[in-house]
Amino acid sequence: MVIMKFLRILVILFFTDSIFSEKINLDQIIAIAGDGIIMESQFLEAKETYLKNYKAANVDRPLPPEKFLEEQILENLIIQELQIQRAFKAGVRISDQELNESMSLLAANNNLSLVDFKKEIESQGESFEKLREEVKKEMIIARVQRGMVGPKVFISEQELNNFIKSTDGQNLLVIEYKFDQILLKNIEAANKILASLKNGENFETLKENNDQSKQAKEELSWKRVSNIPTLFTNIISEMQPGEFRGPIKSGAGFHILYLKDKRGETVRIEDQVLSRHILVQTSEVRSDSQAEKLIREIKEKLNQGESFEILARLYSDDPGSKLDGGSLGWSSTDNYAPAFKEALDNSEIKNITEPFKSSFGWHIAEVLDRRKEDVSTNLQRNKAYRILFERKFQEQLESTLQEMRSDSFVEIKKRS
Repeated sequence: MVIMKFLRILVILFFTDSIFSEKINLDQIIAIAGDGIIMESQFLEAKETYLKNYKAANVDRPLPPEKFLEEQILENLIIQELQIQRAFKAGVRISDQELNESMSLLAANNNLSLVDFKKEIESQGESFEKLREEVKKEMIIARVQRGMVGPKVFISEQELNNFIKSTDGQNLLVIEYKFDQILLKNIEAANKILASLKNGENFETLKENNDQSKQAKEELSWKRVSNIPTLFTNIISEMQPGEFRGPIKSGAGFHILYLKDKRGETVRIEDQVLSRHILVQTSEVRSDSQAEKLIREIKEKLNQGESFEILARLYSDDPGSKLDGGSLGWSSTDNYAPAFKEALDNSEIKNITEPFKSSFGWHIAEVLDRRKEDVSTNLQRNKAYRILFERKFQEQLESTLQEMRSDSFVEIKKRS
């Protein structure tokens, strides 16, 4: 009986081992990239995601040939794997706080709280934790790319000035409007059209059937304020895309305006703060609790009347402000990390905050003054710089990734 029981156990183990072997064999290595591997399961998942996104985008163009598509998906996985390896070797890390802030921003972009965003993802049968890992991977890759490519991108003042003056720059930086109108001869007809629009009827259809202007139908073009009739400029500048206004009386009759789109907003009056801070970061020799303890000790020294500037020079880990006594100059709080922005927004002038933590470490901050500043010119130059930087960055990134690919060991295996 003991022998029979032993044999039964062997049989069970044999078949169990066979089953697990079969499962393992279902997945296979399809490529070696540097020190890593690409599995068949990764490839199939990436392909499924691509097809799902393609279907959701509802694009008109047909799918590329399957062989070409699969080659591109595998190539993307190889490039991604090589970048992750470079990040690991360079010590690139994304903290939980940074990841949480990115997830909160992603939720806000979908007009949801983080809790509701998580529920929405899970209601679609997707894993929120898996999404977090994907976002983390993208953040790591983005940081690696900035490190590899950013220092190679240079934009001169002359190049910036030339772009701002160019037609391309003007189109992207100056406010322009794409609008249409319906002209009616009497107020009753105009009010009737306005009521139809409010009930959801299509503007183009109503224009085609009711417009009494003598102008030939033409493709709408972008117009600057200087090219718009004076009667309409103030009204159009206040409108949002998709909005209609009227009736507006002129010598020709009554107009109903429809703003289809606008672009190039560079006019802004900005709320700014003059602030300073002391930053204490964690390190290999300083734990988070030790960093918190130190920042609280610094706060106590400030409470006892010691100089903010001197303490910043002695203790702050922010190299950009340390030598200036912690001064951050004038800036909008929108330029700071969420936790830092919140602390400054809620602080009274010349009141030193309690210690708080951001993605950079532990802070003490003080708002010295507040003002409203016309930043239109700076905004225009900053936007122009970002446009040029992004163009050059993408051009340089493509060649940099190809160089990395060429310099790495890559072996693509035949798929069974």
